[in-house]
Amino acid sequence: MAERGKVADLIRWHLERRPLMRAVDVYKLLFQGVFGVSHILKPEAWAYLQEEAARLNLSEQPGDPLCEDISVDGSVVRVNLRPYLRRGLGLERLFDAMKETRLREGKPAAFLLQWNAFVNLVRGRELPFSLVEVERLDRELNRVSPQPRHHSKEYKDAYKPAYRVVRRRTVERIIGA
Repeated sequence: MAERGKVADLIRWHLERRPLMRAVDVYKLLFQGVFGVSHILKPEAWAYLQEEAARLNLSEQPGDPLCEDISVDGSVVRVNLRPYLRRGLGLERLFDAMKETRLREGKPAAFLLQWNAFVNLVRGRELPFSLVEVERLDRELNRVSPQPRHHSKEYKDAYKPAYRVVRRRTVERIIGA
């Protein structure tokens, strides 16, 4: 029951800031909170971070915080690139934080516990998401090896997400956030 409350609190916090979130965006939130960034740290990750940072309009999304919790225990955060760059912080330090975070080993059982809590919250009408969409995602879920998903088109269009996922303690040490 405690897990369900933590999941509900995390999702509600994000939903207050981004009311156009869809179920797939919650999936991504919970996935990143458990598994971190391993799936994106390919050889081209550094170049992609630099290219993305160069393309950003830093005046967009002025209300984005530098860091926001994405794990139920607060140990993993999204570092939003716009406020990061507006503060003049170096991409090298952020990339170092990403590489350190890659060492985090997420457990499918931890993700499934949180995902199931979300599904039950929606079934119980405690969270305002489409039950049809949630149940479709639930049916498609690989329960042995959950896979990452992309943000919904609605989320991307409205919020233009640009962030990197890192462990809170790593980012605090590396960039002093």
